[in-house]
Parts: sequence; structure tokens; C-alpha cells
Amino acid sequence: MTDLHVSPRRAKMPAQERGERRVADLLAAAEELLIAEGYEATTMSAIAQRAGASIGSLYQFFPNKESIGNALLAKYLEELTNRLERWKSDLPAAPREFGRELVAMVVDYMADNPAGGVLAETPAFVPVSHGMRNLERFAASVRDLLSAYGAHVKPAELGSISFAACFMIRAAVQGSRMSDRRKAAALRRELQEALGGYLDLRLGSTSG
Repeated sequence: MTDLHVSPRRAKMPAQERGERRVADLLAAAEELLIAEGYEATTMSAIAQRAGASIGSLYQFFPNKESIGNALLAKYLEELTNRLERWKSDLPAAPREFGRELVAMVVDYMADNPAGGVLAETPAFVPVSHGMRNLERFAASVRDLLSAYGAHVKPAELGSISFAACFMIRAAVQGSRMSDRRKAAALRRELQEALGGYLDLRLGSTSG
């Protein structure tokens, strides 16, 4: 009997994997447009065109532009949260220094992911609704790290402190996008000192 040679066929990509890749392509296209055009000028049609997708495919995954922005913010906050988790083993000795380094870490990350800065200064993305859940997870990680300095502080109060810290960091991200780089750098230093001083006031004075 003669063996028949069958040419190998490329395995079909599972539907879930194809969907995840399509979502990644759409989000990458949205990032590029947000950086180049800003939030208001970025349209759903332009995102689909940049990603090489049909508008119907885009709407299959994202019902509107705000949902795309929230998906990007979720990605950024997840990556920042993971960085915080890795920071646990090497925390600064005092809360003041922690505050300074936290501002620097987030601002530097957003400089590498400038679409996040665009969204941070867009009123539609003031942390509310499902966007708030992403911020709450990040704030919870900040709270866990702050507990190393604030063992004397009640959990609810520590939660309020960490949430306030997150909003100060958001202001630092917004300030980092100033066109005057000298002023942006000066504001960054001031907000590093502001958050460091706040955490020292709330956590450092009675920590033992």
C-alpha cells in the first residue's frame, strides 16, 4: 500500500485566541490615535481603520469610545498594580520616601504609556463606575504597602489615606503632560514632596 503524503495544514487559531488578538489590535490602534489626535478627535471609525478591522468588528467588542478608554485604563492600572506587588520586598524605609518614589514610578510609567496620560486628563475618565473599580484595586495595593508604615492606623483610615494618595498621583500624571517641560518637572517634584509629606504626617509621626 502506498502511503499518501498529506501536506500539513496550519492549525486554526481558537476563537478565543483570535478574539483576544483582535481586542489587542484594536486597543493598540486606539492608543496610537489617542496619542496623535487626543480623546475628542479620536473616532470609532478611525480606530477600526487603524486596526484594519471593520466597524462592526469593533462594535462587537466595544460598544462606544468610552469603553475602549476604560479597557486601556484597566490595562494600565493592572500593570501598575503588578509593579506595586513586586515592590513589597524592597520598600523605602519611611513613608515620606515611599510617597516620593510612588509618584515617580507612576509618572514614569505613564510617560512610557502616554495614552494613559491623555485619558487621565479627560473628564469622562474621572474615576467613576467601572473605572472606579480599577482604581480601587490599585488603591488597595497602595493600602497594603502603606500598612507596613501604618500598623497603628485603623484599616478604614488607611484606606482613605491610600485613596487620597491615588488622586494626588493622578494630578501628578496630569501635570507631567504640560508642554513646558521645566514647569512639568518642577510640578513633579512639588507633588512628590506633597505626597511624601502627607504620608509622613499621617503615618510617620506615630509609627514606631
